Amino acid sequence: MRERGGADAAASIGGESRSPVALTRARTLTRLALWTAAGAVIAGLERMLPQPAPWVKPGLANVAALIVLYVYGWKPALAVNVARVVVVGLFLGTWASPVFVLSLGGAVVTVPVMAGVKTIGRGHVGPVGVSAAGAFAHMLVQFALAGWIIARHSGLFLFAGPSLLLAVAGGVVTGLLAAWLLHRLPNPLLAPC
Repeated sequence: MRERGGADAAASIGGESRSPVALTRARTLTRLALWTAAGAVIAGLERMLPQPAPWVKPGLANVAALIVLYVYGWKPALAVNVARVVVVGLFLGTWASPVFVLSLGGAVVTVPVMAGVKTIGRGHVGPVGVSAAGAFAHMLVQFALAGWIIARHSGLFLFAGPSLLLAVAGGVVTGLLAAWLLHRLPNPLLAPC
């Protein structure tokens, strides 16, 4: 009887044989979980940074979704972004609060917008432009939701202009960080399985 080793041992867990497709799926899910965790940790750390306004953050946690968008596509990026918002909401106690609804609304809209800009601007728009567009959409959706859920007052939208400019600036920083990471991280963290 031949002794199992290397790839054969990796394919057998608990006496069961795993197909290469199952292993590839498991590796992909593991990497997406790691990107979700990274985004959640960055979001937690980001809350410790000084904010120019109470509702404006740099959006650095979106770097995880942006990297996943470039490596795995828009559906996994959307899953990572939504999962990150849920994890952060659970840990920080904002689950099911207006803050959570605003974050979730922005997260759900951001990825399709970024994917659209990435597709339409293929070859002309990189991670920085894609991220800036996502940040703009995120802030716009948050203002729309805030006007609908929290403050049904037109005065709220007086803050929209400066907030959108700050969001785009944060999106540029996030895009620069994502572009840098896409070129610097080791291939096993980035390459699809």
